[in-house]
Amino acid sequence: MDITALQFPIGKWSPKGEYTPEEFQERLNILKNIPAEYRAITENLSHEDLQKQYREGSWTIQQLINHVADMHLLHYIRFKHALTETDPNGVVAKIDAWATMEEAKTAPITFSLQMIEGTHARWTYLIEQMSEEEFQRGYYHPIRQIYIKLIDALDMGAWHAKHHLEHIKLALGK
Repeated sequence: MDITALQFPIGKWSPKGEYTPEEFQERLNILKNIPAEYRAITENLSHEDLQKQYREGSWTIQQLINHVADMHLLHYIRFKHALTETDPNGVVAKIDAWATMEEAKTAPITFSLQMIEGTHARWTYLIEQMSEEEFQRGYYHPIRQIYIKLIDALDMGAWHAKHHLEHIKLALGK
């Protein structure tokens, strides 16, 4: 498998802009259901399994779980900013620096699995309260250098969740 296929096993994300009601529901269902998938595939892994990588030089499974918890909290916060502020910048992080901190390498994944479950519960609850007009609000993403509408941010969050779940499956040989 080439390096791009390993880095982006479900392809790269790009904003689509328009979504059918079925596509919207599919993204929402991913965010609702994927925390259970993360828990099921990782909660009984050994320390050795948590240190597996999906490619040479990649983050370990433990780092991936902690990264998803961190980033999905930021995704949720971006929604809140976009809904309560005028033209906000999206909250960003130095993700490589965060993922390589000793804390991200060693924190028990149970902490992050709980964060993912709680964040997704709040995030999807918020999404279900939003009007169609609110999904047209958004934020400027300083790293991607684009304005992202919340409808696309929903898609990005679902993509990100699936993207790293696939990395974990690759690391485990599934």
